[in-house]
Amino acid sequence: MYKLVISILFTIICTIQLSGQITSNWFSFKEIEKNVWVIDDHKAVNVYLIIGKDSSLIVDTGIGSADLHSLISKLTDKPLIVVNTHGHSDHAGGNYQFAQVFVHPQDSLNARICNLSENRLGAAKNMLRGESPSKEDMFSGTPIHTKLVPVHEGHLFNLGGRMIQVIETPGHTPGSICLLDMKNKLLFSGDNNNTLVWLFLKGCSPLHDYLKTLEKLGQRIKEFDTLFPGHGIPKPAGFVNDQILCVKSILNGTCESVEYKSFAGDAMMCTFGLASVAYNPDNL
Repeated sequence: MYKLVISILFTIICTIQLSGQITSNWFSFKEIEKNVWVIDDHKAVNVYLIIGKDSSLIVDTGIGSADLHSLISKLTDKPLIVVNTHGHSDHAGGNYQFAQVFVHPQDSLNARICNLSENRLGAAKNMLRGESPSKEDMFSGTPIHTKLVPVHEGHLFNLGGRMIQVIETPGHTPGSICLLDMKNKLLFSGDNNNTLVWLFLKGCSPLHDYLKTLEKLGQRIKEFDTLFPGHGIPKPAGFVNDQILCVKSILNGTCESVEYKSFAGDAMMCTFGLASVAYNPDNL
């Protein structure tokens, strides 16, 4: 018991020292579960770092305006596995800083395109309101022609003491995936389980396909306690049920939807409980 208390105290002290020594004017970051860090890419998107005994896994690479690779190398010295939950610019924009990234093949083209410098600038203009990092936070290395490795349903990433399983979740994009930390019952869900999910973009799956994805997660809801979305704060697993009922109310015509406008286009929006979906009425 004494050794256990000492070990816990040592871990807490090391975490405090670590976070105190590392600074960034662009990223904010904190440990939200044991050996799980959330890295806030300038209030635009969440990047997650999961640390195992043998290796660490990065969930998404953010917009790519700043030096994510350097920050992560200060948080962990273990070999890195990098995974995109989908191929949009705010989730795969930093891929050029890493030699290899896993992505579902249906999203690999978008992940490649969004790493072109002009596309990264476009994403920054829209999502960061034109803000750019200071010289100290900018990526100073040579952009890498990243190798994209296909990943599919059921694939397991063994981090050593942590098994991370791929779950295919088409909807927001055809190749969207979630990553399940099986032992710790944590689900890293990209843009599949945001408070507001965008289903109106070009390339989004029809709404009835997205419903199948949500029902699939609903059937596995006992396997995770917490959802870690691409945008916003963590949510309890039961949030999926609000999403299911929200989509069903759109499809059966009972939702009183309202107009929704964004830099990415206009849509209709339905809300049920804590969940909202912005959708294209012509893509149900």
